[in-house]
Amino acid sequence: MTTTKDAPDLNLRFVEIVSPRLWMSTSYKNTYIGNARPAAALDIDAPLSGWYDCGTLMAARVPVTKDVFEFKQGIPKTMRKMWEVDRTAQVTFNTANLNPYVEAFILGQTLYNTVNNTASGKTASLAGARGSCTLASYCASKGFAADQLVVCASPTNASSETSYNMAMIQSVSGKAMTLEDLGFPVKPLKADKIKRLSAVDFMDKMGVDTVRSAMLFWDTYIDSSGSKKLQHAIYFPKLRNFSGGDIDFKDSSEPYENSVTMTAQAISMTFADATTGYDFYKKWVLAY
Repeated sequence: MTTTKDAPDLNLRFVEIVSPRLWMSTSYKNTYIGNARPAAALDIDAPLSGWYDCGTLMAARVPVTKDVFEFKQGIPKTMRKMWEVDRTAQVTFNTANLNPYVEAFILGQTLYNTVNNTASGKTASLAGARGSCTLASYCASKGFAADQLVVCASPTNASSETSYNMAMIQSVSGKAMTLEDLGFPVKPLKADKIKRLSAVDFMDKMGVDTVRSAMLFWDTYIDSSGSKKLQHAIYFPKLRNFSGGDIDFKDSSEPYENSVTMTAQAISMTFADATTGYDFYKKWVLAY
């Protein structure tokens, strides 16, 4: 007979050590406010269109608080009826990733890029993955070299001055440019313009309300071949920075990190049972 000392679990497949990942958009993205959910597992190597990968989070929490009014009657008074009068939802986390676009997203800021036009080139038709791209001309002849911060902009989407699509160059060889880590958050397309950055300005004007959407997800179960089988995901249609930023430089033995609190706004959404109502987020366990 199993006893309480054996501490049996209902399902150990849902007991995991996870590293939650955060994707954000430049503005409000209503992708899933209708009766919809991601059709495939969210892939770190290939973010969905319009989403920017903000990296793995540390000490992530999603606190939801409710304030309930109790109507009491009798002697002694006992609760006879109750109303929910207030509810809040937040996302709190630490991150050591202070890539300029990540910092702007999580702190509710916008960017203005100052570009160096002496280092500029168009991508060719064989533009590669996010971590590498092929230019129409030789990289060195266009002024590109290792350890440069560059920005990629689309003629029809975003200018170089306002684009969040930036990365560090790891190396150049001929027309090929290899970028550090995962490279650009958004894959370059044919004829996109890559330019070297001279400076990135962060703007956080008082009174300006910056609303963005977010997707927080983590892989709950991976099979023996490395395929995702179960994945948790939380979609926040409207999220704002609530705390500013708390940069902790620590000491020489640890990397600095930023502590952030973001607060969610409730909006009307349609759920899987076709009912509608106000909520802060949609939450799924996705099986593939």
